[in-house]
Amino acid sequence: MTKTIKTTLLTHLSNIIFYLLFSIVLGLIAYLSKQNIWEIDWTSAQRNTLSETSQQVLAQIKQPIKFTAYVPDEPLLHNKIKQRFKKYIRMKPDIVLRFVNPELEIKKAKEDGVDAQGQVSVRIGERHAILKSLSEANIATTLQRLSRQHQQKVIFLEGHKERSPLSNNSSGMSQLGGVLQSRGFSLQPHNLIRTQSIPKDTRLLVIASPQQAYTDGELDIITQYVEQGGNLLWLHEPGGLQGLNALEAQLGLVIDEGTIVDANVSLREVLGIQHPAVIPVIDYNHSAISGKITTHTLFPLATSIERDESGDSRWRYESFLQSSMTSWLEVDELVDSVAFNSDSGDKRGPLTVGMSIQRQLKTFGGDTPKMQRIVVVGDSDFMLNAFVGHVANMDLSLAIFNWLVGDDQLINIKTYTAADTRLNFKPTVLYSAAIFFLIIFPFSLILIGILIWRIRRVR
Repeated sequence: MTKTIKTTLLTHLSNIIFYLLFSIVLGLIAYLSKQNIWEIDWTSAQRNTLSETSQQVLAQIKQPIKFTAYVPDEPLLHNKIKQRFKKYIRMKPDIVLRFVNPELEIKKAKEDGVDAQGQVSVRIGERHAILKSLSEANIATTLQRLSRQHQQKVIFLEGHKERSPLSNNSSGMSQLGGVLQSRGFSLQPHNLIRTQSIPKDTRLLVIASPQQAYTDGELDIITQYVEQGGNLLWLHEPGGLQGLNALEAQLGLVIDEGTIVDANVSLREVLGIQHPAVIPVIDYNHSAISGKITTHTLFPLATSIERDESGDSRWRYESFLQSSMTSWLEVDELVDSVAFNSDSGDKRGPLTVGMSIQRQLKTFGGDTPKMQRIVVVGDSDFMLNAFVGHVANMDLSLAIFNWLVGDDQLINIKTYTAADTRLNFKPTVLYSAAIFFLIIFPFSLILIGILIWRIRRVR
């Protein structure tokens, strides 16, 4: 009897200890699940994960980001917005998301520039903007714009048939211009004949392939701007310098007359290029501007640039765009079949298409030394509406502008591309679909109609 009582007590005690330990384990699991969250995005397009572009933008922002949603006090709406920003907070824990009812806090909404319910204010330090759309593309470009430390005023010279950043036609730059403006650049066409000067707050001057010659007075203004440390982007097409010879000498460059061609038929077939004067750039020499670009870029009707060894030794030169080994500079007029001819002055590749130049300027007192940056490219077509959307042309164009204004941390951020916007089918699938929808399906409907008509007629 005593043994039975002892056995019973030991059994009860062991059960109590088991349940106690089991409860402790469950408690620890619950605690750890709150402290350490492990999530996996199983969607095919990773729709619950930020794109590489958004991750790069968040990584280069060191300050906390504050989002304020001006919406009514509705729990379901709040939860929906929280879910939208959850992937941002997961990537950057110091993001703050607040909810404000604009009908109750009218003064706060007015201070943030909110003029309608549903808008979201985003603030980084003293800079802020209104998000009228919560798409990832809009959030990424807004954050990138706010992350810039200075207003980037870009002056495009006009009056000599230069490329226009506002023109919507195929030879304009409105596509690139729109992206630049969304990322914090202020673009302004500027006529030197009207103003006789370049604005003092100019961060970058752009000479975009003039087709008419500059006057001596205009050239003096440009060279003085460069001498005083201004940043410059000079896009040049094959042909004459349009009165900019003094600028060429000031920069210590020799811009060749002629057009780069590449007669590598196999390469053109692989890339889908028909004209030999549309040259691809595949290797980028690991430069500060283009080193992170992994896709090729295309340059239609480009010329080559060389360094003048007798030029100013204060400049530091880097060839960041080069044509392939199979290319050459064709100095004669382009015809249907081109061939290299050294006797006529043709130059073998690889040839420099884009040259970056920089020098450190002297400063007074304890000021931080300023670095002057200049880029000269023997082509402007790669930035035009007709070509900027091809392969990596847009990424390269943005990298050039970011480097020139000193925003090096933004150079490697790629342009945002939405997921699931393209369907890739094998040719056999496309042909099968075309045969079914264009031939089999219509004729089947006709046959069914005839069959139904005959049946009704018999009845």
